[in-house]
Amino acid sequence: MNINRQQWDALGKLNPFWAMTGKSDWDLPAFWQTGYVQVEDLRREISQLGYPQQFHRVLDFGCGIGRLAPAFCAWFDEYVGYDVSEALIQKARNLHKDLDRAQFFVTQRDRIDLPDNSIDLVFSFGVFQHIPDRYALFQIVSEFTRVLKPGGLIFFNVCHHIRWMYRIQLRRRLYWLGKRLGILDYHLFYRFRLYPQSVHALSREALQRHLHTLPVHILFSRSTSPHVAPHQLWEYALTKHG
Repeated sequence: MNINRQQWDALGKLNPFWAMTGKSDWDLPAFWQTGYVQVEDLRREISQLGYPQQFHRVLDFGCGIGRLAPAFCAWFDEYVGYDVSEALIQKARNLHKDLDRAQFFVTQRDRIDLPDNSIDLVFSFGVFQHIPDRYALFQIVSEFTRVLKPGGLIFFNVCHHIRWMYRIQLRRRLYWLGKRLGILDYHLFYRFRLYPQSVHALSREALQRHLHTLPVHILFSRSTSPHVAPHQLWEYALTKHG
């Protein structure tokens, strides 16, 4: 996942807030508040599924600079954040020095360096569509299952389709062309509005086939995008067999 790591390191150095939300001009309290809103929505979802909310350890995969960390630390005894970008993880550690229950790690290849059956909840949103290698994505989902406790929950989303007119991803291609021509990242991003972020789709059938090889039960899978949206995102909730 070298290209993936390069693009997120570049974004982490340029503007980590845009990398997480697509918006640049955040003040920190408002930025953290978006995390509280998202985590509260997740708590309601879990309650509606009929699961207890007495969890102890959460894995936030693709955590970036830890947007969700304060909210998860208010709910869990321990927060573990993983991200492919060393730049984003270093920023997260600096921003959350006061969160004693939060730990941040750089993802090494496709393995999560946690013991089997050690996590109560895995959360990963806005991540899989940026992984170009489907087999790396499958390995990560398998790792989610390995580290999850029996009866624990996994929530993630994935892009299942990109409308044809958006598949060329011109801004990303022009960004890398500019890099090869020696244009500084700062000018590419702020002056020309170009960015290295890529988006990839994975078919529902391919993902379903892989999930059926794992000791999980699919609680739901549903579209969360309007039909006319450029990227068709689906949300999944899984639980691990006891």
